Amino acid sequence: MKKTIKINIGGVIFHLDEDAYQILQNYLTAINQRFASTEEGKEIVSDIEHRIAEILQSKLTEQKQVITKEDVDEVVEIMGHPEDFESEEENTGNDYHQYEKNTKRLYRDPDNRILGGVCSGIATYLNIDPLIIRILFLVSLFAFGIMAIVYIVLWALLPAAQTTAQKLDMRGEKFNISDIEKNVRKEYETVKDNFKNFKNSKDYDRTRGFFESIIYAIGAFFRFIFKFVVAVIGLALVVAGVGFLIGLTGTLVIGEPFMPWNNIFINDHVIFTDMIHSVTDPNTIWIVTICAVLVVFIPLVAIIYGGFKLLLGVRPHDRPIAGIGFVAWLLSLIVLVVIVGLQVKNFSVSVKDDERIVVNESATKTLYLKAREDKSVATSKFYIFDSEFKIMYDEDDEKHLYAFPEIDIISGYSDQVIIEIIKEGRGSDRSEALRNANNIEYHVVQQDSIILFDAIYTLVDKNRWRFPEVDITIKVPEGYILYLDESIEEQLDYIKKERYYRNDKMVNKYWIMTDEGLEKYYKVTYDDE
Repeated sequence: MKKTIKINIGGVIFHLDEDAYQILQNYLTAINQRFASTEEGKEIVSDIEHRIAEILQSKLTEQKQVITKEDVDEVVEIMGHPEDFESEEENTGNDYHQYEKNTKRLYRDPDNRILGGVCSGIATYLNIDPLIIRILFLVSLFAFGIMAIVYIVLWALLPAAQTTAQKLDMRGEKFNISDIEKNVRKEYETVKDNFKNFKNSKDYDRTRGFFESIIYAIGAFFRFIFKFVVAVIGLALVVAGVGFLIGLTGTLVIGEPFMPWNNIFINDHVIFTDMIHSVTDPNTIWIVTICAVLVVFIPLVAIIYGGFKLLLGVRPHDRPIAGIGFVAWLLSLIVLVVIVGLQVKNFSVSVKDDERIVVNESATKTLYLKAREDKSVATSKFYIFDSEFKIMYDEDDEKHLYAFPEIDIISGYSDQVIIEIIKEGRGSDRSEALRNANNIEYHVVQQDSIILFDAIYTLVDKNRWRFPEVDITIKVPEGYILYLDESIEEQLDYIKKERYYRNDKMVNKYWIMTDEGLEKYYKVTYDDE
């Protein structure tokens, strides 16, 4: 019994007896030596091995699973010896056995494909123009939709003619070493010539022009997008800058007639100017004003100018102007910070003066909370960033300004109603701040069951702004009934209540203090009148 050897040829495993293995091994070695020095040698050897594998596979049956010496000899006879094919000229006179293909095999043709190469493979098999098969497929596709499924099935089942041997088999051509070598060399030279001549061909120029056009179009598209975005940003900067500039100029110069919603005037008198004069050294007021204007207006002008540059796409030589503007803005900011810092020092210390009033009334009596009226005082409102500020002024002396105190009503834990009055004064040191706190004129008076509050307190003391504050806290135990008069509506700040009510909905009504806060009181008694 002969020894068998397992080898891999063309990706297929075969079992050969010892004699067959030796002959085949010598044959493959000779083929490798013959084509090793050529550029296309690896492809030639690979195609030869694939063809040998096909022939050997045809020799195997269910009863025969081992390749014998006779099978290998037949392979050599079919394929021919390498030394018989030194050159095309020498081959002309050689007398060797040619293996003629009388039949063809159906493959997909990947070299002439449009989709999967099915139509071109069928056309090659039938030896007709692939266009005819393609037209028939298209007509059948529109007439019978099932042809699309047939095409997909053929695409999946038919192998593609990848190797030279498969391409020769597809065309029904000869399969010896010479034919494979010629076919591979021909394809190799064709590819090499096409690559060499491609740059000089019209196709190359068209292809290069096509890709250059695509790249240019993509670049132009992104340049357009970039310019559009830049223009939109520029327009936004111009609109924002001009809007702020007009708003600020209108506020500072035109005032109430132009923008009544941002009233900074009391009749024809600008109170902000008085405030600045009263807190700033008269010798530095013009420096502060100029620096403040430059700090605000230089960035606005720069924003508008930069917006126009982006919008119009211009690049003027403006670095010297920009440098001068930046230096002016920086110096103005430094001077303003220094001067304001020195002036703020005069109000850097704050001291609170506390006053406590105990209301001697029982829970059976209703307490009426009212404010003194002063008909000579008018109100001016300010709206800064949607926040409302109110300042009162004397109609006979517009420089005499007042403010509302803040009144909080919360739950108390003692048996009596307690009113805490906190006056806060400011100064350059503690003693001055305490003195300013003590000088704040504000009073709360009890008249039987009526608690009477001063409606306002003065902001200006001897033509100087002291920035005083008055906060009032009313601590009410549970069970006490309060009546909130409409005269204290403006003073009400925080009220603890069992549910939310606006201040204007709380005045002119009775309320009783509970553990949840003030709650509406509907029962009317007459013994407390």
